[in-house]
Formats: sequence, C-alpha cells, structure tokens
Amino acid sequence: MNKQVIRTIAGVGIIAFGVIALLDTLNITAVSDIFRDWWPAAIIVAGVLMFANHPRQFVWPLIVVGVGVLLQLRELDITTFNVWQLFWPAVIIAVGLSVLVNRSHTHKDVNKKDLDDLTVLLSGSVTASESKNYKGGKVSAIMGGADIDLRDAVIKDEATLDLFAFWGGITLKVPEGWVIKSKITPVAGGVEIKTKPAGKDAPVLYLVGDVVMGGVEVKHL
Repeated sequence: MNKQVIRTIAGVGIIAFGVIALLDTLNITAVSDIFRDWWPAAIIVAGVLMFANHPRQFVWPLIVVGVGVLLQLRELDITTFNVWQLFWPAVIIAVGLSVLVNRSHTHKDVNKKDLDDLTVLLSGSVTASESKNYKGGKVSAIMGGADIDLRDAVIKDEATLDLFAFWGGITLKVPEGWVIKSKITPVAGGVEIKTKPAGKDAPVLYLVGDVVMGGVEVKHL
C-alpha cells in the first residue's frame, strides 16, 4: 500500500477520534461506553497498518493484531485473561519467528567476503569489513552487542543489511557519502541514524529487520 495512503488513513482516524472525543465532552453524543468496549480495535488497525507499510516484515504486525483481537474478546466478555501473563509469551514467540523467518533479500552468487553474517548471543562482538563490493548480509544481537565498522567498505550501487536486536544493541560505523534508509520495525526499541546527508547519486545502504527492546545506531565515528 502507498505510504501516503497509509498516512492519510492514520490522519483521518486520529481526526475522527478527536472529533468524537470533543462531541462526547460537549455532551452532544455519548461514546464513552462504546469506546470502553471497542478500544482494542485501534490496536488491530495499528497492526494492519504496520503490515501494509512493511508487508515483508509480517511477524510483529501479526503479533500486534493477535494481541488486539485477544483484548477485544476480553472487553466483550468472551474470554478472560491477565494481559501481562500473555505479554512475555507473545514477545518470545515473536522473537522466535523473527529469527526463523527469512526477512531479507537473498544473496545468491555473492562472495562471502562481501557479506556480513553475524550472530551475537549473550556477548559482544567487534568486526570490520573492507569489501570493495559490499552487499550487506545479516546481523543478530540477542542480549548482546555488535559493533560493525564499514568505513573501509565500498557499496557500488546499493546493499541490504538485515538487523535483528533483542535486548541488545547494534552499532554501525559507515563512511560519509552513503545514504542510509531504514525500514526496521522497532518494538519498544529505537533506531538512531546520525549520518550526514549524501549526494543524489550516492550508494544506498538499506536497513531492514526488527529491533525489540534494543537499539540500532548508525554513525560515522
């Protein structure tokens, strides 16, 4: 779905919610009871919009929609459960699915020295690449940290780096002159890009994947 359409839908939904809340405050219409029963529908819509924005990264949108559906069933007294008792199992399931599902582009017939393939578990790792035809790869940091130095690497056109951080952090050091485009889905985490703007025809490094209760930082130094 076109991102502008998604923004339009989200904007209209927020405005509609504000208008309804205003009418309720002015006692023009009563929607408080309806909202109390159907507020989880907003979570379901958020999950659908997440999927529409990044259809290849469906794991977390699926979890969000599932949580929204369960909450809606609870509000309608169809089932009962403790939200926090379900939270951690849902997160663990989503993490497992994120690890198993192939979220990135495949790199067939690519020299291994031009790819990163790193998994850090309960530890830290510092690596560097001097590839003259860097293609990206996969980096996972699970309750650990990964520091990757790409300042001596060269991207001829574009590269895709699939990142997964769970209770961990990934730091990328890139040379000036690269365009960094993030398509990462953060869940209680963050992505911080501190690079300088690059030229129109500059090589592009795409970042995809998931960050769960962790962080990704991209910088020059």
